[in-house]
Amino acid sequence: MIKTAAGFYAPLDKAHLAEKSAYAANMGRTLNYLKLLPADTMLYSFRETFGVSTRGARRPGGWDDPRGLLRGHSLGHFLSALALAYSSTGDEEFREKLEYIVSELYTLQSMCKGNPADFKTECTPDDAAQEKWSRDPSVWGEGYISAYPPDQFALLEQFTKYATIWAPYYTLHKIIAGLLECYIRAGSETALRVAEGIGNWVYGRLSVLTPEHRKKMWSMYIAGEYGGMNESLATLYTITGNEKYLEAAKMFDNENVFPGLSCGEDTIKNLHANQHIPQIVGAMAEYRATGDEYYHNVAKFFFDIVTQHHMYAIGGVGRGEMFRMPDELAVNIESDRNCETCCAYNLLKLARELYAYEPNETKYMEYYERALINQILASQNPRVRPHMHNGVTYMLPIGPGAQKQYSDDFHSFTCCHGTGMENHVKYQDAAYFITEGEGGIPTVYVNLYISSCLDMPERGIKINLDSAFPFPDLKLTLSGDAEYTVKLRLPTWIKEGSGRYSCDGGDACVSDDGKYLVCRHKGGVDITLSYSCEYKISLEYTPDKLDGSPVAAVKYGPFVMVAKNASTEFITLNVPENEADAFCPVTNREAGSFYMVGCGLQFVPMYTAHNFPYHTYFKINKG
Repeated sequence: MIKTAAGFYAPLDKAHLAEKSAYAANMGRTLNYLKLLPADTMLYSFRETFGVSTRGARRPGGWDDPRGLLRGHSLGHFLSALALAYSSTGDEEFREKLEYIVSELYTLQSMCKGNPADFKTECTPDDAAQEKWSRDPSVWGEGYISAYPPDQFALLEQFTKYATIWAPYYTLHKIIAGLLECYIRAGSETALRVAEGIGNWVYGRLSVLTPEHRKKMWSMYIAGEYGGMNESLATLYTITGNEKYLEAAKMFDNENVFPGLSCGEDTIKNLHANQHIPQIVGAMAEYRATGDEYYHNVAKFFFDIVTQHHMYAIGGVGRGEMFRMPDELAVNIESDRNCETCCAYNLLKLARELYAYEPNETKYMEYYERALINQILASQNPRVRPHMHNGVTYMLPIGPGAQKQYSDDFHSFTCCHGTGMENHVKYQDAAYFITEGEGGIPTVYVNLYISSCLDMPERGIKINLDSAFPFPDLKLTLSGDAEYTVKLRLPTWIKEGSGRYSCDGGDACVSDDGKYLVCRHKGGVDITLSYSCEYKISLEYTPDKLDGSPVAAVKYGPFVMVAKNASTEFITLNVPENEADAFCPVTNREAGSFYMVGCGLQFVPMYTAHNFPYHTYFKINKG
């Protein structure tokens, strides 16, 4: 039974970013990169694997090197990014590029014959050289497509460890996820056919294995990493209604992790973070596909455990790609080895899905805003170079004296370079959420203070949001023929008692729970709703201490503020009992920027901290 959400997010082609903002600038750089990245380069290893001409294309490097064990994963991200870019802009160049790639994948996939379960590799865990991999697509199984032969899958079934193999289902997930985005966002029927072929191949391969066999596979460090295969297969089921895909999705349920999470137990401590976050996103897709509260509980408890016991102030998690012990954050701050950007990418997806079923539970959008501003917006280098048009972070460092490092155009192709192609072309993806309210009157939840326009003429709704970002003031103009209610989220970072609003052409009020500013548009008459407030200055402490000292990050409203300083030792801030008195904001509205001074240091927002060393966390001495 399909579990219907409380409403739906405004599609990217109905919610448009305003032209001048930090968000739009990041998006522009990514859009340019997606145009210059050749499709034939991204197809190189696929064609070489299938023994067809690579058409003189440039070879990709990094993790997508033609000898790399994870090759092909970036093409999946590229497809997703192209679909998102097309949906966000309507630019036909993106649609034509993705259709070209999809058509080529379909041609290659058509070369694969036979029963997926019949493929056997000549390799063993101790003798798995690529020279021994199959070169004959006619035995790979109908529906197969990847940038290497299926030997890695067969080796995983023999419990071969990383780094003899490297997460074959992870790469396959990126490919099928990209194909589904091409179908959902750009209407590519061919992409859906290729995705169905993958779903059939996966079902054919896994259905002959016992649950115990699969459980052991999925518990293997990195080798058994499967990304969000359960998410994509459950989505494929909701599109097609083919029960086989739902069965296949459930084959990826992580029985070492899910049952404990469903009861609120922390089963993720000391596990690879981004190996498991996508699995939880998949649990939400399975909830949507089945209505089974077990999956909803897995996702809800996971979110609470992560955000309450594993999360740093920027919304990131982990050290060295791993979750550590709960509430041990300060002791795990290490130079440039914290907060993998992919983790934030996937946690945002999870928060977005959870909110869709509980739109009055604002903690999900509080997290979404935190991570979007302080990790995703902060992850792209604004300095464009000949070799770096979309330079993005792998780790977003929070250690003392750390400095962001960025990927380049052709020689990185890491997991975070892949998600970095997607992150910056969908900033408005959760900006507006629409439900059918009382009496069939729609309610539009406005969640993010991002300058944008929601234009849904088919529903008679148009909303212009003019944000003074990075300052807190905003103005909403409500128009259109329909009657609808707007709920503007009132964040927790507002300085107490500073919120002010006015409503020209209608009435507005704060909801009883204080979470939203509510205004009803009656239809036919424009309403202008203005809101202003002051940012709260605060210290956000880690649960643990470091060398006996409390440790905290400095926040100004939603912004994590970092201090420009190259020292690799923790700095101690001496603050009074009223901690906010230690800091003084300095604003320049004409330039659209601000900084803070305090404790002999200058602090800037994390999203502006590029190409210099900084401190995010500090030892605190109060009194």
